[in-house]
Amino acid sequence: MRAGRPVATILLALGLVGAVSGCEAVQQAQDTANSVGQAADKAQLCLDALKLAGFTPNAADPQKAVQETQAKAEELEKLAAKAGDATLKDAITGVSDTMSQLTVNDLDPAKLAEWTSKKLETVNKLSQACG
Repeated sequence: MRAGRPVATILLALGLVGAVSGCEAVQQAQDTANSVGQAADKAQLCLDALKLAGFTPNAADPQKAVQETQAKAEELEKLAAKAGDATLKDAITGVSDTMSQLTVNDLDPAKLAEWTSKKLETVNKLSQACG
């Protein structure tokens, strides 16, 4: 009976090692799935942010253009809050800030080019953060 105890102990130890190895494999699979999910989330977030960032205000109706641009900026701010990546969050916030600062005066043809240039810089940073 005593000879059976060491064998049982060895078998139990092997079973525990197998169980731990199995848990590690499950954890690795879960980590991989999480990484894939995060990449998909980032890709969707980037698509949504770039779509909003691509909005161009129509200077023909300045008041409406400002309202629409600020609405897009608010949507971008909501997307930034969802970003887990700090670089991406900063890039989305940069575009949002630029868009939210648009005023009726900025829609003057002389100033519109300057605002558009500033916006393009922030959109480029967003594109880089997404890439």
